[in-house]
Amino acid sequence: MSDLGRLKRREFLKGAAALAAAFPRTAAAQPKGGTLTYASTALPPNIEPHMQGLDIWQQRKPLIYENLIWVDESLEPRPELAEKWEQRSPTEYVFHLRRGVRFHGGKEMDAEDVKYTYDRVRDPKVSPGANDLLVIRQIDVVDAHTVRFLLHAPAATFLINLGGKYNGVIPKGSAGDGKELLTRANGTGPFSVEEFDPSRRLLLKRNAAYWGPTKPALEGIVFQAIPDESSIVAGLRTGQVTMAQFSSALSFQVARGVATLNAVQAPSTRWVVLDLAGDMEPTSKLEVRQAIALAIDRQAILQLAGSGLGQRLGVLPPGMKAWALPWQELSNQRRDVARARALLQRAGYTGRVAMKIRNIVGFPALAATLPVIVDNLREAGIDVQVETVDGGVWIKDWIVPQSPPTMNEWGGFVDPDQAFHRHFHSAPGGKDFRRWNNKKADELLDTGRATLDRARRKPIYDQVQRLMAEDPITIPLYSPDLLYAMQKSVKGFQPHPTGFLYGLRFAAMN
Repeated sequence: MSDLGRLKRREFLKGAAALAAAFPRTAAAQPKGGTLTYASTALPPNIEPHMQGLDIWQQRKPLIYENLIWVDESLEPRPELAEKWEQRSPTEYVFHLRRGVRFHGGKEMDAEDVKYTYDRVRDPKVSPGANDLLVIRQIDVVDAHTVRFLLHAPAATFLINLGGKYNGVIPKGSAGDGKELLTRANGTGPFSVEEFDPSRRLLLKRNAAYWGPTKPALEGIVFQAIPDESSIVAGLRTGQVTMAQFSSALSFQVARGVATLNAVQAPSTRWVVLDLAGDMEPTSKLEVRQAIALAIDRQAILQLAGSGLGQRLGVLPPGMKAWALPWQELSNQRRDVARARALLQRAGYTGRVAMKIRNIVGFPALAATLPVIVDNLREAGIDVQVETVDGGVWIKDWIVPQSPPTMNEWGGFVDPDQAFHRHFHSAPGGKDFRRWNNKKADELLDTGRATLDRARRKPIYDQVQRLMAEDPITIPLYSPDLLYAMQKSVKGFQPHPTGFLYGLRFAAMN
């Protein structure tokens, strides 16, 4: 038997016991075209539309919540809850809302709901996504189905940011004191939330009153938490799991070899990174950050942790092909252990250097990357202590912000302003989660945001990428491909480059 064959059998046997606990006996007897069971290693700690940033929630949110604008597969803004819009000047946009759209609670959506939503999201005390909307000066209700946005200044990504991941139109006043929406959702999307248990499952049911011309075909979707991906593979084999997205390339390779399944591999706008901390020793020193970048073998990480199912990158993921510079054009990209050691000595470290790296539970690709990084850094003279925390701890420290160097996987951004401004611009303009405090970056990011012409924006973001490679406050490792496996009964699913599950809105089973 081949190694892959032994792996398949071992993973199947390993998953059998976990599956018995994860699924009720009725799960395998779903009616055709009925409920799709989608397995993943974790679920979000809450389902708050404007405060919850974990991608494991954001990927699912378009099924439940919608925006004025959505960003299509070509990464262009398209109408969603807004039927159309007018740009009356560089700083004035008027949106005409669709009529007859109802929230899951029954209320008809109107302009007051839109104003309430976007005013809430642009409040930095409420949403980590407020930075995307800071350009908004005021929002006016013109009439029940018309809303006007006035901007402080022209903004190249205003429309795209209205469809950003932290948004989601909700009824006026429905957020209450901030706790109501943590476990109960009230959106306008094709599915509503019937049950949510963050340790077990998120159950969606079809919105029979959905406004769109295309109605959801599935009766429901069960997002099932199964912590071990080998158990997910076993569930796909038995039919108890209808569909899964894999973080582990190895698990995907096993699932791809199962004759009863279809496998989908697609490029993404996602990237796996090691985020550093600009205010914590030892990564507060530029030379140490550069040494870490030079010590890490990024091609080995792609091959060993990503099993080659992805792409090497410099700063931006290749999925953002209109903006991403090739890694060969950037500094500190090729492994050079001797130079890394010299930089550590220049930083004042004559002996071995101690460093902590945080990892987040439930992300197998990140966990698979860490041993390579630990070995690479040890060779350069850096001894790593790995600290593993759950998503709740990560969110709290990230928002404060006070995270140590942390393994992260980012996605959902479709424009460099979204990828860079909130994350790397210093406060108050941005959050600067890694505490970089780079004034040159601030200037470039402000200029890029205010420049409307796409051709003129490109060289600005080229400079940002070169700056981030020269002073690597974050170290992009690779861009993982989107990896899905599903029963052959699943029809009509198309992956979105962000990894968001728009493709499940109107998928079917037969």
